[in-house]
Amino acid sequence: MQKPLCKMCRTTPSFRRIISWNCRIGACRMKRTRGGFQASNQGVSTAVTNVVADRIFGLTEDLPTTGRHAGFVKIPYSSDRSAYGFVPVPLAIVGGGTGPTLLLLSGIFGDEIDTQIAVARLLRSLDPDTMNGRVIAMTMANLPAAAAGTRHSPIDGRNLNKSFPGDVFGTPTSMIADYIERHLMSLSDLVLDLHSDGQSLRYLPSATLVDHPDPEIQGRRLAMARAFGADNLLRFRSFEDRSTSGAARRAGATRIGTEIGGPTPIETIMAGIMRLLNWAGMIAGPAPAAGEARLLLNQREDDFVYALANGIFEPAAQLGDVVAAGDLAGHIHDLTRPFATPVAVIFAAPGIVVCTRGRGHAARGDCLMHLAIEADAEALAERDEAAGLRWLSTQIATPAKRPGAAMPRKPSAKADRKPDKKTRHKE
Repeated sequence: MQKPLCKMCRTTPSFRRIISWNCRIGACRMKRTRGGFQASNQGVSTAVTNVVADRIFGLTEDLPTTGRHAGFVKIPYSSDRSAYGFVPVPLAIVGGGTGPTLLLLSGIFGDEIDTQIAVARLLRSLDPDTMNGRVIAMTMANLPAAAAGTRHSPIDGRNLNKSFPGDVFGTPTSMIADYIERHLMSLSDLVLDLHSDGQSLRYLPSATLVDHPDPEIQGRRLAMARAFGADNLLRFRSFEDRSTSGAARRAGATRIGTEIGGPTPIETIMAGIMRLLNWAGMIAGPAPAAGEARLLLNQREDDFVYALANGIFEPAAQLGDVVAAGDLAGHIHDLTRPFATPVAVIFAAPGIVVCTRGRGHAARGDCLMHLAIEADAEALAERDEAAGLRWLSTQIATPAKRPGAAMPRKPSAKADRKPDKKTRHKE
């Protein structure tokens, strides 16, 4: 019978006795003691001292369902500097046992800092003893990009949100995508892919979803987006198969995204996550208040405004402005030729400015702005119908929609689901 491997140093028991003195993370003890440091000396709340910290999670390792755990996913990466090294992607888990699993993704793009701070702050506030289900979180999903503050990974130049389903034998970004879809999303009921203002674009604070022709998938996405409670609900029509939206769909989870800008993005993100946890029945107590989101549709080619010249872009319209076809979007200046007439950028369609590049350098092909339009009656009816959807074991029906007592509590259908270790995806 094959002897079990140590989950951290990956050695057999007989070999552990020989090398335990050289195990850098104390793997042969399996866990560090919970009282390993004094919280008061470290300036952190005592509520987060019971964390099993600095674990190394293997690509196929089962994840805990209860307690607090923090560590790093081991993405193998051999380089000139480190022959047997790996990319340590941060992973945290806060679980209270029976109930749904929510996967929080931030740092998909490394230049979107607010989402990363918000998720870390939220994790410190969660109490596993009062939770139903668990939260799995990646604060810096594309670690190389997040560490560099860039949209793409400096290791392989890849965009994580265009790399799904990934490849376990591919580049580091492809391996991260494979792990997220095949391992994390397959364990999750809900996926929240968090985005905020980055270096190139700013958005109206919005919950986002990709339109899907299947009414059940579309309804669940709308219900989840409503529950997040952003000021705007933005529906995109786009090719989703290479993004987290397509990945979650293939894994059987319901996914929405966010684009959160504005004066208080971190607080807005945290409040939305708390509303979502409350709506899913994963935490009790009152949720932060939110009004009815304005539903906006971004579904036309002419909604996007691109630069067709190189130079410095000066916007003439701002976030939230209502514009008409033919209105001025801005100017592109060639400041190497001070007497040259700036190139006017014109809106090709009417709509509401939901995204803008802001003042700065632009090159031919860059997106400068994009528009959305107010939802029509059909889209509003879909949104309102989704309000009554309940499919998680912990959810309680809204009396106005579905009278009766709370639904019976039972384990989530995915609570004990394990990934198929034989399956791998090719890009």
